[in-house]
Amino acid sequence: MKSVFVAISLLCAIAGSVRGNIVIESPFQTNWGQWGSWSRCPFGTYVQAIQIRTEPYQGAGAYEDDTAVNGIRLYCGDPNNINTAFITSLVGEWGNWGNVFSCRSDDRPLAPDGYVTGFQLRVEGPLTFGDDTATDNLRILCNYPNLGIPEQTKEGDGLNFGSWTDARRCLSNQAVCALQTQVEPYQGDSDDTAMNNVRMECCDR
Repeated sequence: MKSVFVAISLLCAIAGSVRGNIVIESPFQTNWGQWGSWSRCPFGTYVQAIQIRTEPYQGAGAYEDDTAVNGIRLYCGDPNNINTAFITSLVGEWGNWGNVFSCRSDDRPLAPDGYVTGFQLRVEGPLTFGDDTATDNLRILCNYPNLGIPEQTKEGDGLNFGSWTDARRCLSNQAVCALQTQVEPYQGDSDDTAMNNVRMECCDR
């Protein structure tokens, strides 16, 4: 009887430790557009760097239409390695791809030794009057499981409208492994916003 109890306890402990993947989602400040397809890192790899596509500020003229962030790339490993895959979901049509920001710890200048384990968006909420931009920037949270150093943040090179949403984090011992984005398509003579919301999947490491 005792051996049966031990076996059951062991099975419960194993089941409790297998948490599975979770999805973390940006808090909805705006909700325009459609969701693209999920894009996932190759099995066994995790996101270590980001790059965003941003339309520069178009000016304050009455006929200018800013969209700010249009797309996101996530690099599944060292972005300087030509064999590293990157993933992207739906992307707007304006702007250029900016700099790559990786989870290099501040005191180690070579290959990234951390993993993306969460994110924040900088978002301009709906305006009663004026030019809506929705998502303006992306900030990643980097963790360094093998170094024992505190979490660090890396901020993209987007625009500065709006404010930062609350952070969304993976569970411990997880890292980001997939991406899905919500993008508003071209609106013709109406106000364009492009990127609105982001979902990332966290995989057990």
